[in-house]
Amino acid sequence: MDRSLSRRDFIGLIGRYGGAAGAYATMTAMGLLPVPLAYAGPPALPAGTGEDVKIAILGAGIAGMAAAYELRQAGYGCTLLEARSRPGGRCWSLRRGDVVEETDSRQEVAWDGGDHMYFNPGPARIPHHHQGILGYCRALGVGVEIMMNDNRAGFFHDDAAFGGKPVRARAVVNDARGFVAELAAKAIDKAALSKPVSLEDKERLREFLRAFGALGDTLAYRGSPRAGYRAAPGAGTESGTLNEPLDLRQLLRSDFWQNKMSFGEAYDQAATMLQPIGGMGRIAEAFGNALGDAIHYGAEVTQIRNSSRGAAVVWKDRKSGAEQRMDADYVICTVPFSVLRGIDADFSPEVAAAIQAVDYAAAVKLAFQCDRRFWELDHQIYGGISWTTREVTQIWYPSAGLHQQKGILVGAYIWDSPIGQFFGAKTPEERIAAATASGERLHPGYGDDVTRGISVAWSKIPFSGGGWAEWTAEARRRHYPVLLKPDGAVYFAGEHVSYLTGWQEGAVRSAHCAIAAIAERVRLKRA
Repeated sequence: MDRSLSRRDFIGLIGRYGGAAGAYATMTAMGLLPVPLAYAGPPALPAGTGEDVKIAILGAGIAGMAAAYELRQAGYGCTLLEARSRPGGRCWSLRRGDVVEETDSRQEVAWDGGDHMYFNPGPARIPHHHQGILGYCRALGVGVEIMMNDNRAGFFHDDAAFGGKPVRARAVVNDARGFVAELAAKAIDKAALSKPVSLEDKERLREFLRAFGALGDTLAYRGSPRAGYRAAPGAGTESGTLNEPLDLRQLLRSDFWQNKMSFGEAYDQAATMLQPIGGMGRIAEAFGNALGDAIHYGAEVTQIRNSSRGAAVVWKDRKSGAEQRMDADYVICTVPFSVLRGIDADFSPEVAAAIQAVDYAAAVKLAFQCDRRFWELDHQIYGGISWTTREVTQIWYPSAGLHQQKGILVGAYIWDSPIGQFFGAKTPEERIAAATASGERLHPGYGDDVTRGISVAWSKIPFSGGGWAEWTAEARRRHYPVLLKPDGAVYFAGEHVSYLTGWQEGAVRSAHCAIAAIAERVRLKRA
């Protein structure tokens, strides 16, 4: 009987072989999923509507500064209390002469100068659809450029596979797709699909899989240019020789297929990725310049209280030790919960429980100066990431400063908390030694090329206490809704009060929610 695939079967096939993004796009095109509303920008706060309203903003990170930027344009009086001596919080770029202070160590950056000689120990990339933070880049005059996130010239390394030798990402990704497509193409003729399909549909599926996996006429995978060449095509008689396909058994033995192969197709990791020219800290610097003396640096909040007026905040000047009190109509608290739970506050039991319920990633990053850009010269790698099962997890190659003599190479990016806690517990010198040894597995001679390492263990950074919030499903269900409402006159904002944890966009969107709620409350009060 000539019958077609059901919509369910068809979408299942697309999802299996084209990834979640392909299935999502297909369901959207078929009208099975609603298209999310486009981001409309910050709340429209009419000019002058905030006159005589005083707001204390705790923290001059991205959330706090975005909130102040919008509120001040509507006439609100905003004071930002920032414990650090700089704006930005985790939005930070390290350059020559900067200092990294952890709870038990101090490191001074001794790299050479240069616009491209920087390291982003916190956020380092912006997805193209994060229009909130990109909108502020535009408004503040922060130039952006392409950030190469996923690069098929990078390496995958697993000590348990391929003899512990790194293999090119292009070979792993495309050989794996070829093997899967071959199995799927042959399964069509073995009635392996859950429902019969027409002969025409079978042929279309074969053609789809042949193109998807670069299969030959016999539907067998024998390698393809996508996976790379042993001898690249050139001039004259140099037609090129393809690489032999990787051993499928070794691919299955490795952990490459678990998330690394599809990393660049994830919704928040797919091209186009962007970065500020000169480092992510340029956004914080631009915000800081725009807000000027509205930011009080070195102001460590020690107490938060609801009051008859609205709220009162007690803070300590970190230089003089003197305590001051600020009374405000409203408070926007952007302090990470890892830090906030150590501040004396009269929050309701429900809010206090929510603050305690959130864990923070023990993220660690480490970077080296390289006097020779060996990744470009020796491996033709221009930006992107290599992966390893070793504790450093990733090596990032800079997208800035292409073809310059020197560069800053990220020699470790760890976000898995158990590994991050183990690695972060090392001294800075021990981290450098461990990262150098791991890098040697991907790039022989690595130790001769890297120098002057600097590391940041976010769980040890004062006033951060971790890289970003990590909600469990149960904590999100039980506690998260409590934080979306004010506790008296205190509102909460930050990446931890969003579904975009770990991203600056989450901080921006949460700030917009808080200021919209305050503006509506002010309007109703005055009505």
